[in-house]
Amino acid sequence: MEATQTAYLPRVSVSTRLLAAVHRLSPTALVGFLLVAAVRALTLPRSLWEMDEFLFSGAIGRFDPLQHRPHPPGYPLTVGLGKLFALVFHNHFVSLVALAVVSSLVGYWALFVAFRRIAGGPGAERVAVAGALLFQLSPVMLVQGTLPMSDPPALMFIALALAAAAILHDGGGTWAAAGLGAAASAAIGCRPQLALIVLPMLAVALWRTSWSHRGEALISFTLVSIVWFAPLMTATGGPSGLLAYEMKQAAYVALHDATASRGTNTRLELLTRFLAHPWGTKWLSMPVLLLAVAGTVALVRRRRTAVLPLAVLSAVQLAVCLLMMDPADGVRYALPTVLCVAFAAVVGSDAATRRLRLPPKAAWVVPGLVLVGGALYARPLLAARATTVSPPLQAALWAHRYLPAGAGILVQDDLAPHAHFLLRGFNLSPVDAGLQSFARRPNAPLWLYAEGESAWPGAVTFRWPESDAYGKLTRNHYRVVSLSPIPAEARYQIVRGVNAFEPSVRDARWRWLDADAVLRIFPLDIRAVAVTLGLPEVAPLASNTVIVSVNGKSIKTVELPRGTESRFELPVESDGRTEIAFHSSHSFTSGADSRRLAVQLRGLKRLPR
Repeated sequence: MEATQTAYLPRVSVSTRLLAAVHRLSPTALVGFLLVAAVRALTLPRSLWEMDEFLFSGAIGRFDPLQHRPHPPGYPLTVGLGKLFALVFHNHFVSLVALAVVSSLVGYWALFVAFRRIAGGPGAERVAVAGALLFQLSPVMLVQGTLPMSDPPALMFIALALAAAAILHDGGGTWAAAGLGAAASAAIGCRPQLALIVLPMLAVALWRTSWSHRGEALISFTLVSIVWFAPLMTATGGPSGLLAYEMKQAAYVALHDATASRGTNTRLELLTRFLAHPWGTKWLSMPVLLLAVAGTVALVRRRRTAVLPLAVLSAVQLAVCLLMMDPADGVRYALPTVLCVAFAAVVGSDAATRRLRLPPKAAWVVPGLVLVGGALYARPLLAARATTVSPPLQAALWAHRYLPAGAGILVQDDLAPHAHFLLRGFNLSPVDAGLQSFARRPNAPLWLYAEGESAWPGAVTFRWPESDAYGKLTRNHYRVVSLSPIPAEARYQIVRGVNAFEPSVRDARWRWLDADAVLRIFPLDIRAVAVTLGLPEVAPLASNTVIVSVNGKSIKTVELPRGTESRFELPVESDGRTEIAFHSSHSFTSGADSRRLAVQLRGLKRLPR
């Protein structure tokens, strides 16, 4: 009898605690939770869309970072969690979307706990609910919160770390310390680049705690890190392979994200991209940012040291964004900063309400208007994504329906992950390599799978509606995708000195030739080719003289005054191959372009027998 009682008493205790916990739950917080769940359900994407989504989806099937499954720096915990969800849903895309939705819901509750403790004092619960909602339903999170990528689970673990840090600040014990370390490590495991901001946040959160709590946090951090770090190191070939893998990615970030991608953007333009654009239009971002400034002042005056981990997380992330992140991805990279801005804005709204002696509920007005305005602003993008498949997938479905199996498809670089995932069964190749290869088969079916409108005759275009939200809340890619038939005239091999199509491969009006340029064609039942050369008005030459040779024999000398073009016919060999050479008397460079340019090749038409 005694044993039975002993076994039963803990169950009563646990049940009592659970009932008490449920009783203490804020009805307002529960309403907020249900609102986030409803919005996520209404805005679920119908298909894969962004490049990274395809890489993550491929990684669920086979984790192979060296083959960009997924891309660097590897995201091992995101992939691991996706594999767990795939045991239930048996679909890589659905599994990652489900992970994103669950992450949003857990993240909402963790932010509510963190914000309530950080705010403290009267109205803390209202601030916590409003702050968690303002972040989770901000314009950028309406778009990013359901995507099958690493950001939602990483943000969930950041929110859990902030909640644990706030509890530890208020006197929490072992579980808070261990939870802080584990959540911080898990956030890095989902997005390894977050180590730059999570580690300073962790250091600040442990700054005023006891040595025992620091030890507990570091032990849990280490144990969780081993769980996700070991698979990544194994998959990249051990310590040396992992180092080479990550150093290569660091070099790419330094060359592309921190330098080339920024162009002529000023610091103010970069700040706007990372700080204002996540909130959409200026009529939404300006009130939020102004309230955030007021909220920051209020927190400083109240000396709320509990806010330090959140403040450090946000400030370091903003600095990292301004120093080294690609502005095209600005709204997504800025999400940790958006989290802090949302909390500070709600604190500012609450402080303004008190100062104006308005009813406490008036603090909801501005955040509520921002939420409604943000939903209306993002609606064109969200509606298209929720009701139709993405333009890259639309194009792929059309190709499977109308193109013959095994047809050649030239793939633009940004669409390579899409093509390998969606266009299986076709002969895929990069644009330049494919044009070289198909020069031997000028009459074989060949199409260009590219992003954007196409000027090739017979092109088919697939699109989502244009909107300001698409430009600000995404990388502004993949809204328009085209499939274009490539005619035989564009199929020739470049031997030397023939530059890329301009202004783009989708609008191939001309190719610049160097002073010594040679191309090779394979005639196949043609008698000649008609060539058009031109020298544009912008050229710094009064004229240029071009000697044209066929298979080493000089055929024609063309004099091109600036602003003119010349069309002429060249004979070809009846079989085999024909090399056409262009030897120009002058060449020049233009601005930062280091190429030596002579004349433009504006047309090469195959003339039948």
